Amino acid sequence: MNAARYSLIVITTVCILCASCIARADEATNATVSITIRECVERALQNNFDIRIQRINPTINTWGVVSAQSTYDPTLSGSVSYQDSTSPTDPQTQASLGGLSSLQQQRFSSQLELRGKLPSGTTYDLLASDARSSGTLSSNFVYTGTTALSLTQPLLKNFGLGVNAAAIRIARKNHDIAVQNFLLQVINSVIAVNNAYYELVFAIEDYKAKLEDLNLAKQLLDENRRKLQIGTMSPLDVVQAESGVASREQAVILAERTIKDNENALKILISQNVGEFQGESIVPVDYPVVEMVETDVARSIRTALEMRPDYIRAKLTVESQNIQVKFNRNQLWPEIDLNASYGWAGRGGTFEDWADNVGTRENPVWAGGVTVTFPLGNRQARANYQAARLQVEQFLLQLKQLEQQIVVDVDNAVGRVQTNLKSVEAAAAARRLADESLKAEKTKLRAGTSTTFLVLQAQSQLATARSAEIRARADYAESLVTLAQREGTTLQKNNIALDERF
Repeated sequence: MNAARYSLIVITTVCILCASCIARADEATNATVSITIRECVERALQNNFDIRIQRINPTINTWGVVSAQSTYDPTLSGSVSYQDSTSPTDPQTQASLGGLSSLQQQRFSSQLELRGKLPSGTTYDLLASDARSSGTLSSNFVYTGTTALSLTQPLLKNFGLGVNAAAIRIARKNHDIAVQNFLLQVINSVIAVNNAYYELVFAIEDYKAKLEDLNLAKQLLDENRRKLQIGTMSPLDVVQAESGVASREQAVILAERTIKDNENALKILISQNVGEFQGESIVPVDYPVVEMVETDVARSIRTALEMRPDYIRAKLTVESQNIQVKFNRNQLWPEIDLNASYGWAGRGGTFEDWADNVGTRENPVWAGGVTVTFPLGNRQARANYQAARLQVEQFLLQLKQLEQQIVVDVDNAVGRVQTNLKSVEAAAAARRLADESLKAEKTKLRAGTSTTFLVLQAQSQLATARSAEIRARADYAESLVTLAQREGTTLQKNNIALDERF
């Protein structure tokens, strides 16, 4: 039974060793690319698809502002028409005209009109028209026409700068919201790059710790075999050492795979074509540096309420909805419009005579009046107003909820920074003690007062302690990244200045 188990362990060890050698051979053929965390962030800002997609939205909303401003664009229209008519005459008219049974008339007319709207709600209409006519009763051309300016000024509904510019102001708020969404996407991408970078650092260091653990296990196996040959150690100690090597080989293979997974996670964040890294392994240059950082929860909360894009976005949403509420409230009023027009009419045998006649302003044409429109029921306007008002209330509650979440997020982030700093110190102490414990256990084994199992256990504890130390350092670095995110200071702390010309 012991022999079968011994053979199984040997076969397993050989297989794992072969697989490890193949994996290392593949890795050896790969080129390495050393890269700093700053270079990763710069690559992400240029190539990350999420950032590039979100960057387009502010530009789209800029055109939304232009579209809203088009309400003040004047329209110029013109028309030309020609009419030729023949109408029968009654007997009395026929007798007076010397027996003519019908009358003919030709009329050529043209019109030019300029219409527009002012920010106050005033609509204007500048019209110039002329007509040239002739016919049976008049063989000579007769020119007639008018030039007039008409104004309509709302007095209640649609009166004033605020209500008429509402669509433009909302469009500008939407643009500002799109900018904050873009900043939020940049921050999230920078956070993801930082975390992926530190996770790759941890995976590499974890691999090194496991590889060193494997080498120590191999050294112990070699020593046990030599001692077995000279008769100072039992075969069981050799089997235990071989089992320890086999399990550590497996751990090394899994750690290698973790490195590749974390490499791929980083590559997709910093490249628009991950194929450019084909056959290349990323080697991080910047390792987590543990530095004492002064933290202040109250200060961080104040900073977050000033800097966080999601909070600024929420406030902009409330402001935009308030504009909509004011517009909808104005739409509850009846329409009372003041109308006025003034112009001049002219007549002449030639175009020049007509133009001179109009120019003398001797034939003014003016009109004035008031138009009142009172919708009965007006349910749609009332429904729009009430819905908009309730949405403001809803957005204010969401803003308050976000404020509370920011307070909790910042407090938790500061607490994690403080906790992880202590964890780094504790992990470093645990690694030193594990190293000393292994040395003592090896000394005892040479003296014959310990066993291979205990030495393997001490080696494993040292490897775990080394992994825990780098894990603690990575966690501390990532907690600083998270704190900057919660404060909204990620861009400032990474010295990122964005071009906000959208």
